[in-house]
Amino acid sequence: MSIVGAIPSRLCALTFVALQACAQEEPVHVYVPADDYVISVQIALPAEARAGEWTRLSAQRRSGPWKRIRCEEAPAGFVPFVKPPPEFESEVADNLFWMTEPPGARFDVPARQPHHRFVLFPKPGTYQVWARSAYPTDAKSNVVTIRVR
Repeated sequence: MSIVGAIPSRLCALTFVALQACAQEEPVHVYVPADDYVISVQIALPAEARAGEWTRLSAQRRSGPWKRIRCEEAPAGFVPFVKPPPEFESEVADNLFWMTEPPGARFDVPARQPHHRFVLFPKPGTYQVWARSAYPTDAKSNVVTIRVR
């Protein structure tokens, strides 16, 4: 078969797949935070570090409970989930926005498994470290104090 003959058959196959995706119905039920919903992010790092060396960050996230409702009952302004987010995530350091006081620490770019992150403190001192989570809802972590030598 020539390349010209192959194009229409491939186009037909792609069109069929696209139409199947479009034909999928909106979910009837979605998940939103229940009335007693709580989210928490707990970070951990060593009590001491050395300036100019990478230090591993760790974080766990808990969220829930989740309530299953009909789509049309979802509150305005909240993007509901098709399936409930996990109630416990054992390592989410790569899924957080990290901050320090005083500012100036460098954070690595999360690029690989497992879900680790690292921080490099530029100079000795005492730093406070915390993180923010945007998923599944907004949350601020605990604050950890680290001494950098």
